[in-house]
Amino acid sequence: MLPSHFEISLITAMTALVASVMGPLVTLSVARRQFRANVISTNRQKWIETFRDRVSELLSLMNAAQLIKRHSNESWRGGLGAAANIDVTDKFEKAFMALSEIRLLTNASDPEHQLLNDALATALAHLQHDELRDQELDACVEVITSIGRTIIRQEWARVKRGV
Repeated sequence: MLPSHFEISLITAMTALVASVMGPLVTLSVARRQFRANVISTNRQKWIETFRDRVSELLSLMNAAQLIKRHSNESWRGGLGAAANIDVTDKFEKAFMALSEIRLLTNASDPEHQLLNDALATALAHLQHDELRDQELDACVEVITSIGRTIIRQEWARVKRGV
């Protein structure tokens, strides 16, 4: 038995109704996902830039402090001996601020981030030691740089995926 003209018209009208309701809902859902992905990617890019800037700033300040330590006539005393110099005090303040920012930017439950924070703590201990520990500090700087690159590479991969 063939469907009647009325049944065909009813099926056609119902299909048009479903399409007119579902089309905007699907479009809205896709737009929300794209918006969320764009916001997350933009925020992650800002995080990467801030992270990279703070790590490079801290490494620069550590190297500057090591130079000051190497050429200082005063006892180092963990950096307090050279702290009488206003420029040195300013550098220490900036270094501790950069270190704090890095710690706040990293995720304590992520193994790579834990390694980075451990390497930063080790480098800081070598820098604060009264003896000049150039080789140990240089090794820590290399480890920090390597781990930092790995973290940035992982985050860029997430940005590219839009996650």
